Amino acid sequence: MKTEQNTIHSMEGYLEEFVITNLWKGRCHLTWQNIHPDVNILVGINGQGKTTLLNAIDDYYNEYPANYRIGIYSSVKGNPISMPVKYIQSFDRPGQTRTKSKSLLLEELEKLVLKNKEAQSFFDYRMRALNYPEQAEIVNKRINFFFKTVNKFFKDTHKSIVIDKELNSLAFQDNRGLQVSLEMLSAGEKQLLYILLTVFLMDNNPFILLMDEPELSLHITWQSILIKELRKLNPSCQLIITTHSPSIFANGYEDKLIFMEDLIKENK
Repeated sequence: MKTEQNTIHSMEGYLEEFVITNLWKGRCHLTWQNIHPDVNILVGINGQGKTTLLNAIDDYYNEYPANYRIGIYSSVKGNPISMPVKYIQSFDRPGQTRTKSKSLLLEELEKLVLKNKEAQSFFDYRMRALNYPEQAEIVNKRINFFFKTVNKFFKDTHKSIVIDKELNSLAFQDNRGLQVSLEMLSAGEKQLLYILLTVFLMDNNPFILLMDEPELSLHITWQSILIKELRKLNPSCQLIITTHSPSIFANGYEDKLIFMEDLIKENK
């Protein structure tokens, strides 16, 4: 069985180069060099390998060495590199605006909000202010900044984020003063909050964030400011995004476009 060999170099906390040989059963190889340390926007028609590339990066960091994803077999030359990677995919699709039963998106969102044993949550972050009084000022300042960021987006739906003190959870308040639970949010609102919370909980640490077509559930106005606000929430986060929406990169990120056709070549 032929394998695909992933070669990766990281410097100063970001992905610098990614190479896949024997891509798609040996038909092609992918070489991505001079990766931007801040923002990378992968564009191209369907079937050119955008999602394949994100899966390969995610596999390398999170599933090494047994990294099988969508027909990709890979082996790594050299030592694996320790670098936190988070992969965000669209859980729900437009049209699934409200549901009485829990969607996968709501379940994942609640994991980020409520206390859980799997990973850092907003609940855990708030508890720092109590458990470590010397950090209280910084923690509260970052939470306030996060709330202002969320409200920039949600003002279009006439909601503002609040803390539900009874449930010790996040919730929203509408322009009539009525509380809106996470479950009552639309799919797009849940997806947006999930993205913002993920980046906030990185706590300004170096991270690689992979996002596959985040525009699928997001309003066009939200798309146009998404990258800018994520960079504010964590300037140390390297963004690698696939998209078909010009709104994602229209406001000053055109120089961050990466065309898949320039990365993939046929093997001779």
